[in-house]
This record gives sequence, structure tokens and C-alpha cells, in this order.
Amino acid sequence: MGGGGEVIVSIQRDVTVDPQNAWIEKDIPDLSDSGGAIEYIVRSETPFDVYFFADGDGFSQYDSYIKGHEPDSTPSGHPAFSQTALPKEGADLYEASTADGGNREPVEMAGPYHFAVDHSNYRMETRVEEYDDPLTAFVDLKVIRSRSPL
Repeated sequence: MGGGGEVIVSIQRDVTVDPQNAWIEKDIPDLSDSGGAIEYIVRSETPFDVYFFADGDGFSQYDSYIKGHEPDSTPSGHPAFSQTALPKEGADLYEASTADGGNREPVEMAGPYHFAVDHSNYRMETRVEEYDDPLTAFVDLKVIRSRSPL
């Protein structure tokens, strides 16, 4: 996907996430009519996971877990965008990003979309203890609409 389009969500900020919780961006407009892309880089000194949900049911299972309930299942989010942060070579940081260090990746499914920086034991991909320190991460997230909706 090229560099054109309208940036409809742009977040560049530090977030703090308590253990067994998540920072969630819920205000991501549906791109299914217009086409679009997402690009992100999230960095922290602490291991974390990123989940991108493109369906309401998957997110509601995740949200239920984060709120302390036992969901029926633990969906992994969309596989192209959800991942465990990896140590960044040459730095004392963990990083999760879209392909090639944060390039745009097309979003080819209907919303609603939810983007989560996770500091919990969801799916047991990253272990977090109840009394661990909060996660401090820098989030650089952009959602781009390809063309104006009709």
C-alpha cells in the first residue's frame, strides 16, 4: 500500500498499564467501505503483547478476561497485527510493530477494531505477576483511510 490516504487515528504517547490490565484504543473507524491500513510501533523496557481485534466477539472475550472474568475462549486477535514484543537488537527495549519496523499494512476485514497493549497473562504468552511493576510503553499508532467513504 502506498503512502497516500487520510490519517484518521494518530496516537503518539507514553502509556502506563498496571499488571493484569491493558491499554486499549477502541475509537478506530471501520475501514471496510473505504479500504485502509494500520501502522504501529510499540516499545517498552518490559515484555508485553499487542492484540488487534477485528470482530466484536473476539474483543468481548478479551475484555472479559481483562476485567477479571473467565471468558469462554481466548482469541488471539488478528494474526497479521497481534504479536508478542521481541527484544530489539542493540537496545534494552522490547518492540512490537507492523512489518518492516512499522510500515503500513492493509486492513482487509470489517470492524469494529480494537488495539490493545497488554500487560497480563492473557493466552500465557507473556508472564505477568500480580505485583509486577506497571508497564510503561511508547505507542505510535496510525490508522489510514485509503479513500473517502461514499
